[in-house]
Amino acid sequence: MTQKYWFIVTILTLITVIAWVIFDIVHTRSQVEMPAKWQEVVEPISPDFNLQGLQ
Repeated sequence: MTQKYWFIVTILTLITVIAWVIFDIVHTRSQVEMPAKWQEVVEPISPDFNLQGLQ
């Protein structure tokens, strides 16, 4: 394998990595934030059980 071949492979790999990083940044910035009302619905339920309600 020649030096020219490795140069081309290196350039293509570099372009791929740069495109991957750019697309990841764009994807992260475009994510929609969850409204506050949904945040309340998604909160975990308390594991403490109220025994006084059963008596």
